[in-house]
Amino acid sequence: MSQTKDGGYMDWLKSGVLMVLVFALPLVTWSEVRPPIQVATNVPPTQEVTPKQLQSTLEQQLREQFPMNNVDFSVDILFPKQPILVPKGRVGIEIPPDTMNGRTGRRSIRGAIHVDSQYEQMVNLVADISAHTKVVVPVRFIKAHEVVKPEDINMMDVALPALQHEYLDDVDMAIGKKTMRLLSPNLPIQKPYLTSPPVIHKGDRVVLEVRQGALLVQAVGIAKDSGEPGKTIAVENQQSGREVLGKVVNSGLVEVLF
Repeated sequence: MSQTKDGGYMDWLKSGVLMVLVFALPLVTWSEVRPPIQVATNVPPTQEVTPKQLQSTLEQQLREQFPMNNVDFSVDILFPKQPILVPKGRVGIEIPPDTMNGRTGRRSIRGAIHVDSQYEQMVNLVADISAHTKVVVPVRFIKAHEVVKPEDINMMDVALPALQHEYLDDVDMAIGKKTMRLLSPNLPIQKPYLTSPPVIHKGDRVVLEVRQGALLVQAVGIAKDSGEPGKTIAVENQQSGREVLGKVVNSGLVEVLF
């Protein structure tokens, strides 16, 4: 009886092993004969456009657009930090003219990349633009309508808010000029803040001059206004008593206007 049971158990075990072999071997065989994955080999060759190239192009464009005499100027590309992949060919980077007077600080700027003169892609830059230069500043409060003296001003290095500005960068541009407003110490003097002082004062005797082709006529007059060169003032002709308008030429000379 025991032998019959053992024999039946062995038959069951053999049948189980046979079933495993029958169903598993095809799977193993199938997995071994699967074709290999094909790797694409027709990817076109590429090249990199680096942040350094973008920086150089932006610097060149700004230098050509804005005069930068005696200006310490720099551009730092904050984005993109990684190179941009483009097809092989002659690369051109186009950045349009700046429309914000060359404002410094962090700026978002849009440009375009071309390959062999064909548009390839748009690129959005984030750049930090900085500029420093020496400008003329007062060393004291200077009231409006005062004439600036050499001891009133000095030179100071400042950060420029924009590459296009009206700060004075030469003391000779300020000395002898009349202020149009109160000037505060250590704040840059701008061109509109100054004007030439009057060379003719109200009540001065002046020469009235009339030019018409080769004809020159002169008369003596009394200035009714004060004025600097180029300003139009009223002058009374002493001989006729008539009041005429004339342009100040220099000290004591007024050209009559028609």
